Amino acid sequence: MSYPENSMPETPEPESKRENPHKRYLLERNLQRIKRVLDGELTPEEASEEITQRELELEERADHDGLTGLLNFQGFTNSLTEDLSIIQQYNIPAFLAFIDIDRLKEFNDTKGKMAGNKLIETYAKVLENEIAKRPHLPSLTGRFGGDEFVALVMGASTEDVWQLFEDVRREIPEAVKRVFQDPNLERTVSIGIVRVQYSDDAATLLDRADSKLNQAKGKRNQIIFEEYPLTISEHK
Repeated sequence: MSYPENSMPETPEPESKRENPHKRYLLERNLQRIKRVLDGELTPEEASEEITQRELELEERADHDGLTGLLNFQGFTNSLTEDLSIIQQYNIPAFLAFIDIDRLKEFNDTKGKMAGNKLIETYAKVLENEIAKRPHLPSLTGRFGGDEFVALVMGASTEDVWQLFEDVRREIPEAVKRVFQDPNLERTVSIGIVRVQYSDDAATLLDRADSKLNQAKGKRNQIIFEEYPLTISEHK
């Protein structure tokens, strides 16, 4: 292809030479700290503490979901890998659950994105609250994508885990009605649970739990638990 004189397309600037706004921001913040030290407003120790605190905040932000405060995919999978090595080394009973918001897209389409975010926060709070009622069970919780949560529960018996997630399943509809102040608003959750095996790594464990979740989503408002032949909602 030919171009008129003086109209050749410009060669894109190499990525390495483009200004990174984040790096520029950090540089300016650090220069401000240096000036404050020189002006006597900060001691070198205080400036160093500010930088360390900021780095910790950025690290936490990178590993956490901005909407719910739970670990995001990266943060959860990194922690899961570390926890699995301990669980398997000391033969600690542990279970992984995938939790899915039933029909979230349908809710967003009718109620709007802001209401959808409020719904996501409500589900997350129910999960956190039910786990918090059981401080004797160490746990790890995260949000995977738009409508999925994940929880690792350690040191638990089969019955402990059964009751925990049945309480989550039963409480979510009531919590949603309270938060949205609508007694006619019906919302449910689907949950798949598996026991951690010695042969599991993070990927295989997540895949097994996801498989159980997909079974639960087939009917919705179900808990599929590989320890039992029936779903929890079928056991009365």
